[in-house]
Amino acid sequence: MSNEKSKNPVQLYIGIVIAIFILSAVTIYTGVKTARWSSFSGISEAKNKLKELPYTIGDWVAEGESELSELDVKALQIQDGYISRLYKNTKTQSAVYITLMVGKTGIIVVHSPEICFGGRDYKKDDKGRVSVKFPILDFTSKATDENTLWKVKFINNSARGGIITFYYGVSVGNVWVADDNPRFKFSGFRYAYKIQVQAAENEQNDVAHEFLSDCLPTIRNYILPCR
Repeated sequence: MSNEKSKNPVQLYIGIVIAIFILSAVTIYTGVKTARWSSFSGISEAKNKLKELPYTIGDWVAEGESELSELDVKALQIQDGYISRLYKNTKTQSAVYITLMVGKTGIIVVHSPEICFGGRDYKKDDKGRVSVKFPILDFTSKATDENTLWKVKFINNSARGGIITFYYGVSVGNVWVADDNPRFKFSGFRYAYKIQVQAAENEQNDVAHEFLSDCLPTIRNYILPCR
């Protein structure tokens, strides 16, 4: 009887040691996977590379930089980590606003136009996934890269009407993705990119989609693999 009692503390001790070992192994694995303890996170390099995006991309020319509100920058934690520009097409005179940002994944990926746009002047119309394809720049292959972005429309409530179209998605250094649960999908990355393009829509064409089709191949060259 006394012998069985003496075994219980030993068994308890062994169980605690095993539990600590498993917890430590999981912590170390996730830390290495996400570079949690690495002094080189890559985000500084990602911010600098993003700002090198050309002002001229094909027929699209940027008319300088714009600044997001201080409130938005603080909320998204993207100080020095974004560009916001108005691009105009020199042939059609069409214009789009693009905001590209890079920052902490958990904050960046959940941001959407539905959160910060609308109000009494506009009402949300519809939302859906849209594919944007362009040829891979490899002349030995006819394959295409397929990007999926969310497309959401807002209709002006005034008598003049008008529709503003937004496209947005997340990338961790390859294609852009529209995902129902981006926080979970990209949870293994310390930082991520977010793209948002908006334009006034007309009956003839979808200006924002045209811009994305023309410019995403170039934009891809200025985003780095996330970690």
